[in-house]
Amino acid sequence: MRGRAVGLGQYLFSFSGRINRAKQWALLIVLIVNGIIVSFLFASMIGFAAIAEIAQGKSTFEALVSTPQAHLFGLIACALYLLGLYIALAVSAKRLHDRNKSAWWLLIFYALPFVLQIPAMMYMPTMLAHFSAVMEAVRTHAAPPVPPVEPPFVVITRGIATLITLWAFVELYCLRGTIGNNRFGSDPLAGV
Repeated sequence: MRGRAVGLGQYLFSFSGRINRAKQWALLIVLIVNGIIVSFLFASMIGFAAIAEIAQGKSTFEALVSTPQAHLFGLIACALYLLGLYIALAVSAKRLHDRNKSAWWLLIFYALPFVLQIPAMMYMPTMLAHFSAVMEAVRTHAAPPVPPVEPPFVVITRGIATLITLWAFVELYCLRGTIGNNRFGSDPLAGV
């Protein structure tokens, strides 16, 4: 049992060694299931409190973010996100090692798409203001406002980030690792 715990700790938290595609896919499935559970908890924890706030005349967005449950959930979700990000980076590093690539590639596969999304994040207040205007139009039965058009720079940087993410997906989830030993360790499929 102790060997299994050490193996799981190595798999989840270490940045050294190699893993095969199956273990990378297993982590993805666990993270998706975790996301579904967290979303369900968010809906059940905050939903009923927000309904009470909306009944008192608050806007939907204001009701969702102003409840004490939303603040608690935000703290818990941030902690879970940071833990999940660390685990994803550790597992991806080992997968890159299996492809005989340095973990420095994580900067290209994770950090660069994030940086390229910054212009889109800066445009987010405009999109949220439009969403609020649409919700107000629905509430008052008025004609919805014309949606804002994203600036070309936002579209281009988002497109480049998408292409890099697709490349990372192919590298980490689709391509087989190095056959036999490489500079990062022995073949995880040796003897299978």
